[in-house]
Amino acid sequence: MARRKSEAQKAAEKAVKKTHTATLVFALLFLIIGCIGGVVVSTQLTKNDKFELNGDAVVRLDIGEEYEERGVTVISFGRDISEKTERGGDVDSLIANAEEGIYQIVYTVDDFRWGEYQRVRTVIVGNPKGAEEFING
Repeated sequence: MARRKSEAQKAAEKAVKKTHTATLVFALLFLIIGCIGGVVVSTQLTKNDKFELNGDAVVRLDIGEEYEERGVTVISFGRDISEKTERGGDVDSLIANAEEGIYQIVYTVDDFRWGEYQRVRTVIVGNPKGAEEFING
């Protein structure tokens, strides 16, 4: 048994089916303006952001010379979050017992802006085999 539609239902369906061209143009225009605005605002918020090593990326030490940690500078959305940085890699063995070798200190930060980014400092103690690759490259 088919149900008959009332006049109000018919009028509503007819109005929904008729979307004015101007409405579609304005909707598309506002979408484009919103996208461009989002890109501009995002660029302005992050224009001075950085994740940089303080000092040199490659440090040479003589055997027995003590390593001096220089750290990193991390700016995220205009705020200095350098204190959130974690050091990993060979940092513990470098500080505890710096024998001849090539050590890498890996800096990471848990932040929405920098996500999975890492910075690496290479510390060369003495004159180990393969050191030229880091110095010249």
